[in-house]
Amino acid sequence: MKFILACATTAVLSSPALCADYVITKEKHTDRATVMGKEQPAKDSKEVTWIGKDHMRVEDGDKVTIVRLDLKKLYMLDTKAKTSSTVDLPVDMKKYLPEEMAPMMEQMFSKMTVTVTPTKETKKVKDWETTKYTMTMTLPMGGSMDQEMWVAKDAGGKREGWQELYAAIMSANPVRAGMIDEMKKIEGVPVVVERTQKMMGAEIKSRETVVSIEEKEAAEGFYDVPKDYTDKPFDPMAEMQMGGPGGPGGRGPRGG
Repeated sequence: MKFILACATTAVLSSPALCADYVITKEKHTDRATVMGKEQPAKDSKEVTWIGKDHMRVEDGDKVTIVRLDLKKLYMLDTKAKTSSTVDLPVDMKKYLPEEMAPMMEQMFSKMTVTVTPTKETKKVKDWETTKYTMTMTLPMGGSMDQEMWVAKDAGGKREGWQELYAAIMSANPVRAGMIDEMKKIEGVPVVVERTQKMMGAEIKSRETVVSIEEKEAAEGFYDVPKDYTDKPFDPMAEMQMGGPGGPGGRGPRGG
């Protein structure tokens, strides 16, 4: 009996650590820019990513993206409008595009190129030892995007499965879907990302900085769609234009 009680006590004491998820909090800043003659003010925001064994939740303002690999589903929530869109995993973009548009999209994105290059340059960021990676990308409708990433191998503890979770988010955006294989070269968590995007004669600079990585236990139902949300059909074109899940300048760290 004493042995059973001891085992039960150990299980209770250890369960929070077993159930805890990693929580990555990131500050994001985009410089002021002029695009097609229209002034876009500078913008600051915060993004919080929760990562578990087979689930992920990314909170960015009133937009929330949930990955449930156990259900083979990806959910995109608008917390302000109380709507949700459901995407089956793995993503088959042809299911969500008009039939006449699919061949055009395939041809357009076949011209996109992405190259991730690790370097030997290192520096300390907060308490993390980081290595510099660069990424160059040609956009399908003209323009380019360059990223400089400082990646920490010692951040985020055990990261098994993170690559698959982030790949699920990226695959729901036509632009980022073509980046998945190259991004797998990144070994660790990008804790600083500096990005320059050139499009339609404009140059947009942005920066993302991880401010904390901690372990927390999520509340029950945290990775589910609220019951009072209204279903909204998934529109990949709208997500691409808004920089939706994994869109240009979108989701950050990934596991190595």
